[in-house]
Amino acid sequence: MTDPHRDRHRAHFDPRQLAAELRDGGEVADHAFDRLYPAPLRTMSRVHWTPLAVARRAVELLAPLAGERMLDVGAGVGKVCLVGALRSPAHWTGLELRPALIRAAEQAARALGVAERTSFFATDMATFDWTGYDGVYLYNPFGEFLMPAAATSLREVGPLAGEYSHAARVAQHRRLVAATEEKAWSLRPGARVVTFHGFGGVWPPCLDLVHREKISTDVLEVWVRGDAPHRPPPDPGVDPLVEGLRGRVR
Repeated sequence: MTDPHRDRHRAHFDPRQLAAELRDGGEVADHAFDRLYPAPLRTMSRVHWTPLAVARRAVELLAPLAGERMLDVGAGVGKVCLVGALRSPAHWTGLELRPALIRAAEQAARALGVAERTSFFATDMATFDWTGYDGVYLYNPFGEFLMPAAATSLREVGPLAGEYSHAARVAQHRRLVAATEEKAWSLRPGARVVTFHGFGGVWPPCLDLVHREKISTDVLEVWVRGDAPHRPPPDPGVDPLVEGLRGRVR
């Protein structure tokens, strides 16, 4: 049976008006944006979703142009991709492990009228090719692997389905972080990377830190791909961790 009170509540929510406010730079509250999604998913918002103020600023720092392609690693319900598509002419792609969140992101994109400039894939990031992307956004995308099993929304998905030991979860985290560090080498010179709460690892020396600012609960960092053509061979006399830290600009 349909709940008439719920229907009346939803009747006052107009995604087209929300899209117009976001496109015009209006101050939209996160709880208002969250109404795009089914109620069970909204419980993830406070901890796992990028705050709107951060999403808007991240899009500004990525500075997407017409014809460019932006990538959100660990996109969740597509919040940054949706904001980016509303506030820039670029195409936005989101990667996410959970198919239910991909479906929610696609539905929200249709509601906001940006489906033609957004794409969402339920995939393991390590298998996805970053070549050809002009900008990348990451909000600590693998951090849930280190959370207690009862606290993470990944517990029913892929490598976290069933009972996994802490050691196995840490191994998954390390695998994805290492894959992300490697993917940086495939970006074109001049490509931008923006992180919020980092990504769990250390960028290789092909990325240069060009900007850092405090916002919300952490900082946004902007990295730019330099002109190093390929990964240099490892120095057998240097600890790999020390070598990685040499490339991080502070």
